[in-house]
Amino acid sequence: MITAKQGTDRTKGIGSSDVPTILGLSPWSTPYDLWLMKTGQVPGVQENEAMRMGSMLEPAVLSLAAHRLGARVVKPTSTYIGAEPFMRANIDGMVGIAKRGSDIVEAKTTGRPDGWGEEGTDQVPEMVKAQVMFQMACASSGVAHVACLMGDYGLRLKMYRVAFCSDYAGYIDERIRAFWDCVQTRTAPEGCASLEMLKRVRRDADAPAVDIDAELFRADIEARKLAAYAEEQAGIARAKLLTALGNSTKGEGGGYSVRVSSVETSRFDAKSFADANPEEVSKWMIASGYNRVTVTAPKGGTK
Repeated sequence: MITAKQGTDRTKGIGSSDVPTILGLSPWSTPYDLWLMKTGQVPGVQENEAMRMGSMLEPAVLSLAAHRLGARVVKPTSTYIGAEPFMRANIDGMVGIAKRGSDIVEAKTTGRPDGWGEEGTDQVPEMVKAQVMFQMACASSGVAHVACLMGDYGLRLKMYRVAFCSDYAGYIDERIRAFWDCVQTRTAPEGCASLEMLKRVRRDADAPAVDIDAELFRADIEARKLAAYAEEQAGIARAKLLTALGNSTKGEGGGYSVRVSSVETSRFDAKSFADANPEEVSKWMIASGYNRVTVTAPKGGTK
């Protein structure tokens, strides 16, 4: 769990959570996404429920880790600066005393065991290994204990041990320096940002129209036609499958199987509540907005 100040400081440098993205290891963001954030072209990331749960569970995970290690685990109150002022590591816990050179304890929570190997080894997902390697470099630590609370089959804590590797740390250092140079010079990195991130970019309504290669327009329009066609064909294929199922709830064939199950849910009827309690609703209304993207073809179709 980081403080509000540490959260603000993240925009001024590179933190351990940024490292997997820079290395291309993150499944959630691209280097271009991160560049947009670091250069202030998009609003800050909103904390989601998974992030909030991870922060709330962190003290418990650190406490369990201390019990497993048979040692005191303390929470550092300051950020560790690496080889350059922009290299900043906020560390979850340290063994014994919070000072340079102490072993690191990294708290993780997950419901997916993918990438997590045998307990007691360094077999952690590569993005986690990159994170703690950066932390160790910043804090001059030789070992990182990764305590992972897994929720795949009930709750269980698994402990891993990652040793510092100067070669890997050097590789991470080079990649971070190259990325930070892109931030400082406002030179976009290679690749492309995710669509959701690009929709969040702060745009200037008064800026002149940009000259764009017509091929990009054609590719966008054709891709959306293909997506619409694929969605239509998927609906037809599913309808044929359910037609063959008749009134049964399950079917099999050639090793494939289909099952229809009833799912009941309860939902909050926001409209009815608002109609019955307009004054109460107004107290909880918040302003929001988004960028809508509209692409049009020349009259007469694409050229």
